[in-house]
Amino acid sequence: MPSIRPQRWYAKKAARLAVGAVGSLPAPARETAAPVVRVLTYHCFGSARRDPFCLDAADFERQMRWLAAQRMAIPLDGLRAFLAGRQALERDGVLVTIDDGDAGIARHAWPILQRHGIPAVAFVIAGELGAPGRLSAAEVRRLAEEGLTIGSHSLTHPSMARIPRARAREEAVLSRQKLEEVVGREVTAFAYPYGTLADFGAEVATILAGCGYDCAFTSQHGPVRPGMAPFSLPRVKVEAGDPDWLFPRLCHGALDGWRLVDRALWHVQRPQVAQPAA
Repeated sequence: MPSIRPQRWYAKKAARLAVGAVGSLPAPARETAAPVVRVLTYHCFGSARRDPFCLDAADFERQMRWLAAQRMAIPLDGLRAFLAGRQALERDGVLVTIDDGDAGIARHAWPILQRHGIPAVAFVIAGELGAPGRLSAAEVRRLAEEGLTIGSHSLTHPSMARIPRARAREEAVLSRQKLEEVVGREVTAFAYPYGTLADFGAEVATILAGCGYDCAFTSQHGPVRPGMAPFSLPRVKVEAGDPDWLFPRLCHGALDGWRLVDRALWHVQRPQVAQPAA
């Protein structure tokens, strides 16, 4: 994503910090509340001026070091079991996800995740394998062999709810087939491109279920709780430019309240063309 205007950058940062400063539960309340899982969303890794989606590798390193020390990270299968009520958690958990298939996953993110023993999911745009700034098929295969879970982020990154049903099914089917050919195992998790309220819904969920997927993630903020609808799971976005103190707080719910922004502004959130990282 190209850099955004300074006014918008600082306005959004101010809003995130305001929500993050007051949003998380006090420690005693966290201790008595039922455990939940927060699914963190990352996109690309590197240095880019005023690009909220491009996180510096050093920042990611600090975040994963903290997450490992807290022993909060869980794998996708752990989330599935928690969601279905088959596995209880003693305390809040965190699942790390990375959208788009940025080449920086292989160069920066995966070595950091391995170093700290953090499981993660990479949701890959299957039709962009090998494109400039994207992972190649060989890299995706290697990462999967080394333990990174691979999920689908569609074939060409359209808004799944804004395209004809036949094309949405094609995006779901072909992306899954292509990724399974690459990694040699089932791919059953999906992340909606864009993920606003206009980009998913009951019809798309039915299509995904019919194509063999068992869960799908949105960009709506909030925690995952047992029994939630598996095809509209919320996540929590991690952005570049945030201060270090915000990351522990968002893992404990500080940005759950951002879902009010998601719901209020979905009608003005128009899809933009996904930009491969340079």
